[in-house]
Amino acid sequence: MLPVFQNPVHSKRCRVKPPAQKLHCDLYHLLVSYGLTWTQGLESDLPHSWQHHGDLVVLGKECFSNLIWRQLGDELWSCVARALGARRLAIQGHVLNDGLRSPNVTLLLGDSAWVEHKDNGIRYSFDLTKCMFSAGNIVEKQRIASLACSGEIVVDLYAGIGYFTLPFLVHAGAAFVHACEWNPHAVTALRRNLELNKVAQKCQIHEGDNRQVTRSILTLLIHKKWNSVVSNNQSKHYTVVSGLSGFISFMAC
Repeated sequence: MLPVFQNPVHSKRCRVKPPAQKLHCDLYHLLVSYGLTWTQGLESDLPHSWQHHGDLVVLGKECFSNLIWRQLGDELWSCVARALGARRLAIQGHVLNDGLRSPNVTLLLGDSAWVEHKDNGIRYSFDLTKCMFSAGNIVEKQRIASLACSGEIVVDLYAGIGYFTLPFLVHAGAAFVHACEWNPHAVTALRRNLELNKVAQKCQIHEGDNRQVTRSILTLLIHKKWNSVVSNNQSKHYTVVSGLSGFISFMAC
């Protein structure tokens, strides 16, 4: 006959609650400590998914809309952060229709929204409330990193925070990149990322509307190339990269 254990001691793994369950439990007790009543509708007002960016968690836009949460003040966000294993907390809104596709992210807990991702050995840092980050283009970044661009000069249109500029410089071996971007917050992040990856000396940032700055850049490159051809009869291959349109390559000769 098998022995029967009274009040068995569970393993640590069994005692640890999943984040969603811990969040529900902690918020329930927080409401009760304020003398408030937990209702069934509050459960559907909790976040069911979120994004981790290091120690910063971004909640979805449709959560904590019930007015009862306001009675908890900042203690609400501290409780949510602890339950989700974060030190900083933000909430996502709809992307702004401002021509820059600026994120509508509000920092709820913490002093800074700067985060860092590492893809394929490249460090990307950015302010989450100012810049978008596309984790889905990792395949394209890896493809660009695999290209043989040794000695080439690249013009990267819609450079953003350096999605393609950095793979060209760090892995593909490009000699120099002209990065074009009109979002000032993305430009700030791009400068920082060039320094972080130790390739700042191989890139020039052209801030402004790509439709305008590209013409002056190409004119400059062709002019430099023509002077080079006249002086030493050598050719140089330039590659224009568009974040929207793929590749356009041409020989400046």
